[in-house]
Amino acid sequence: MREKNTVYLLKRADLAFEKIANRMLSPYKITHTQFKFLRYLSKFLDGQLRQHDVELYFDMTNPTVTRVLQNLEKDGWVYRQSHTKDRRSKYLYLTDFAKERIPELAELGVALEQQLTQRLNNEEFDLLQDLLRKMLSISIDEGKV
Repeated sequence: MREKNTVYLLKRADLAFEKIANRMLSPYKITHTQFKFLRYLSKFLDGQLRQHDVELYFDMTNPTVTRVLQNLEKDGWVYRQSHTKDRRSKYLYLTDFAKERIPELAELGVALEQQLTQRLNNEEFDLLQDLLRKMLSISIDEGKV
């Protein structure tokens, strides 16, 4: 009988990738989480992205997203602006500093993924993607004991 350690292996793979990513991102003085936020924000250069949208996309709490954004704002990567009609709603924008670095960060993102999956052939890579999507589609209610 094989040992059922899938969750452990997923977590170890995530931690190993996070460590590699943080090392590769250190010249930019950003973390992997900040990098993911910047990549996501770069898809919305027209300013139609709210902080709440980031919370939903990454499935993170408001305090966590706020902390990451505060650090990015402090370091000159992003700025937040209140909506003219609803002051509670914050819209997110990349600074010119960030926009200039987006192409470089996009290349780095490709390099990170290649490093993570370098030992997989195309068929294994596609299978991994399918299996991870299938695992993510499990609803929270299905996981209750």
